[in-house]
Amino acid sequence: MSKENPAREEIFARVRSALKPVPASPLSPLPPSARFAPRRAEALEKEIERMLREVERLSGLTRKVRGREEFAGAFGKLVKDEGVRTAVLSDHPLYREYGLKDLLQGLEVEILPPDSSRKRIAGCDLGITVADAALPETGTSLLRTTQGQPDFMSLLPRVHLVLVPPEALLADIHQAFSLAKDDRHFVLVSGCSRTADIEKVLTLGVHGPKSFHVWICS
Repeated sequence: MSKENPAREEIFARVRSALKPVPASPLSPLPPSARFAPRRAEALEKEIERMLREVERLSGLTRKVRGREEFAGAFGKLVKDEGVRTAVLSDHPLYREYGLKDLLQGLEVEILPPDSSRKRIAGCDLGITVADAALPETGTSLLRTTQGQPDFMSLLPRVHLVLVPPEALLADIHQAFSLAKDDRHFVLVSGCSRTADIEKVLTLGVHGPKSFHVWICS
């Protein structure tokens, strides 16, 4: 066959040659314009204000809460304003510090355990998480799913509340990645999903929570 059709064999030879592995070439060094120095943190109060400002730019709702009494008042208002009847949360020292489960029970909110079925949590009103890291530059919260916070707690309920301790604020994203580098996966949250139609009408929360709250707790 090959003797009768030398053109065909020539084509196959060229294909085989093209499919051979190509020796890796050494990477060229990054040009100076592609190098960025890590961001440096400012004073804590400035970092807090920047974090809240960036979250609000992304249509999130924010506040600073200090102490158990102020937290209780703010949380009661959130439950009322958002019409919360069910909530899901894991066990975290910050929740115990603010008596969160007692607050929920006093407000007659049903508490779902984090190991509930995803279908049940998808119908839940409020998912509460604690940020393991927060990036003021972009208003982003990092949630480490290996720390007892399943990712669907921040993705499925109608309302998502992230509690951010001041010590979780980091200057630069490389610090956040270093913190979670050994985790199988983690979640970066910067607000509700954003979708626009052909007429450029923006809709929030088409996928996931429809309302996003970030509180700095100190």
